[in-house]
Amino acid sequence: MANGEKSIDRLEGFISKIEDFHRLMNFLEAIVKLTYSTECGKDPGTAYYFRNKLNSREVKAEVKNSYRPYKLLYYTLLDAICCVLFLKEFDLTDFSETIPIPEDFHSWDSQQKISRMTEVYRKIVRKWVFEDSDLLAEVRTVLVDPDHPENYWVKCQKDGRFQCHFCDKSYVNVDSLSNHEKVKHGNKKSTKSKPSVDKDRYELYDYILLLFRLCALHRNLDSAVDMGDGPRSVRSAKYDTPLYNKTGKTKYLIGSIYLTSLTSGTLSNDQTGRLVHNRFINVSGGKNRNMALDEYVEILNREIKNASTGFQTQESIINHSKDFPFLINNIQHFDDICNIRGKKGFHHMPSYQEDVKTVTNELISLNALEEQPGRQFHCRKLAQNRNPFASSFQNLPLMILRHKPTLCSEDCAIDKCNERCETRETFTFMKVYICSVD
Repeated sequence: MANGEKSIDRLEGFISKIEDFHRLMNFLEAIVKLTYSTECGKDPGTAYYFRNKLNSREVKAEVKNSYRPYKLLYYTLLDAICCVLFLKEFDLTDFSETIPIPEDFHSWDSQQKISRMTEVYRKIVRKWVFEDSDLLAEVRTVLVDPDHPENYWVKCQKDGRFQCHFCDKSYVNVDSLSNHEKVKHGNKKSTKSKPSVDKDRYELYDYILLLFRLCALHRNLDSAVDMGDGPRSVRSAKYDTPLYNKTGKTKYLIGSIYLTSLTSGTLSNDQTGRLVHNRFINVSGGKNRNMALDEYVEILNREIKNASTGFQTQESIINHSKDFPFLINNIQHFDDICNIRGKKGFHHMPSYQEDVKTVTNELISLNALEEQPGRQFHCRKLAQNRNPFASSFQNLPLMILRHKPTLCSEDCAIDKCNERCETRETFTFMKVYICSVD
């Protein structure tokens, strides 16, 4: 599109918007890709092991076809891990043991009780989520250091072209420049490297921490949608970006880059406000009952397709379009219209609380959150670093450079500078992009 002759052909002024329901689904797909494998049934403590133990037979095939069953399974594991961490904080080993609380706890007011529990939760989060460190330190270092090997191709970009390191030739595409240096100058520069795995690490411990952190990030975005919290939803894209890059989800990687950069100073305040807050809809009323706009559109599409079955041509669909709202209303209230009362059958859903207790007791019996060296998985696919952002920087600077929005105005909101955006340093943008993670 950048090569179009007219501004409309180049999509100048077009604001790309990535929606939250599909973000949640693709983020869960990335989590499943890192933590789920049907080959690890013999490895206790893994997601597939608990899928079989809880008899979650609906968790199968691709995530996009079973999103809610996968989501329920992973939230069960997340809540179980939270229970284990809570018990560990008080040096307890079982639900039957009494949680030690101050003697006058019952006489405290609500605010004092909340402050006490918040202090406990804060200690758990700092210790087990962040480990008193910066999980994004590796990614941050790469994006702000022009001399890092990963930025070998990025730093040679000038005036929209990539300059050869050995001669005066320049190219529009990095692949062309890489091939030129390889053929003409014998340069076989490669920044790809395989992450090393320490064989002495307790792999189940690392796996549980990885699973806990990934599910917590997904739950953060999910609760932001329920609460209609646009700013928190947008901020979470900064954590999604390295994970999309790590798992090869290119389309949503580009969408996250756009969402972050557009709301980090690229757009005006009014446009930023619309992009941040116009993301949810509440069709049922009440607090924390919002849904993402794209999920609502999917529901409407499904209802219209069900109502318009048999009308396959454009003319027939238009002719019957006025009937669709009435048909949808009749489908949704069919029982009331026909005066049908009472239950037609019984279907006992498994108890979520019992599933969480089952997983919690299993994790405690496995000492899953105790670091014991030498224990390895039979399935080597799950032997990964406990930091979900480890080795997620490969090719990320180049993707940000290629897909960040292009500004053509005299006033550059980023860095509050008055220079033209075409001359602004690439790494200044990367620094603003990654260092504003909240």
